[in-house]
Amino acid sequence: MQYKSVKTAVIGCGMISDIYMQNLKEKFSIIDFVGCSDIVSEKSKKQAEKYGVKQMTNEEILNDPEIELVLNLTYPTSHFEVSKAILSAGKHCYSEKLMCLTLDEAKELDKIRKEKNVMFAVAPDTFLGASEQTARLIVERGLIGDVVQIISNRPRGYHLIKTTEDDNYRKFSVMHEGGGIPYDMGGYDLHTLFNIFGPIESVCGFAETRNANRPYLNPRHEKFNENFFVNTENTMCASMKFKSGPLLSFTISSEFNVSGSMLMIMGTEGILHVPDTNNFGDPIYLQKGNGEKMEFPLCHPFRENSRGIGAADMAWALRTGRKPRLSFEMSYHALEVLKAVCDSSKDGTTKHLTTDFEIPKPISTEFYNGTSEERSLFLY
Repeated sequence: MQYKSVKTAVIGCGMISDIYMQNLKEKFSIIDFVGCSDIVSEKSKKQAEKYGVKQMTNEEILNDPEIELVLNLTYPTSHFEVSKAILSAGKHCYSEKLMCLTLDEAKELDKIRKEKNVMFAVAPDTFLGASEQTARLIVERGLIGDVVQIISNRPRGYHLIKTTEDDNYRKFSVMHEGGGIPYDMGGYDLHTLFNIFGPIESVCGFAETRNANRPYLNPRHEKFNENFFVNTENTMCASMKFKSGPLLSFTISSEFNVSGSMLMIMGTEGILHVPDTNNFGDPIYLQKGNGEKMEFPLCHPFRENSRGIGAADMAWALRTGRKPRLSFEMSYHALEVLKAVCDSSKDGTTKHLTTDFEIPKPISTEFYNGTSEERSLFLY
């Protein structure tokens, strides 16, 4: 049988919207992408024309009874307000990270989604990709034995090097509350590990804002050499314990002039080297007793940039009556983990997490080339 596609709209037409819209339009048949809006009308006009959808206002999207699913791709400081409006309108919501700025706001969104009986989840969805799903398969099949420790390290460089034009376009969201690197990039490794090991039990660590006052570095910028105040944590170092047993060393900072990533899952019989979890299909390596790294074949679909797969999975869940793989509870847990590290840094105590979630069903290893890979979202 052919399932009715889910009419979907996007609020927020900034930089990240391109790959989302491309995939909503071309990659997922379960999605009927019909319209977009932005507080800057020129942006929504440009994207609407590019993808052949209707330029709309937020109000038009929220009041359209045929639109069932809305993606919130606005700036982090707007996520709570926009997601609240989407949920209050009785529509399913998929939001870019971070869910919101505080746990109290998250609780309010949870209350609304339950009252309206709608689904709500938050990026990242890269853990549904081929590399991350293959990592889960390797661990679950026991190829590295019992997992003892995990190392997650992500150095990046977030500096004020843009021109005025870029400044106006991006607003340096990573320098503002809710946009710092723990919230901007920390969720990638966390969601990947949640998908394998489940929820975190306790955390302790440090979170700080290094070089809070820093100058604009680009001579082309109208504020060149003037100071800018960074209003978010930009460096985090934490120790975490999963309820299932493994210990995690989690470090992330945007204070470097190079970018990289390292995720090592270390078991009693080997080490798994997971590639950049910001991507979907990078090579994955297995290291056994002889010390050599061996590339392990990817066993799952979605090897290209498949951003929006979380929204597509939500649409399939809606049509087939199942749970979405990316749940509100998992998204909420990620926020609580990061906030708990910040709280631990303030008072020097270990924090015990209060939220929980079910480990989602894995993506099927049944893989077909081309558009048939979407079938893997149908299988559950």
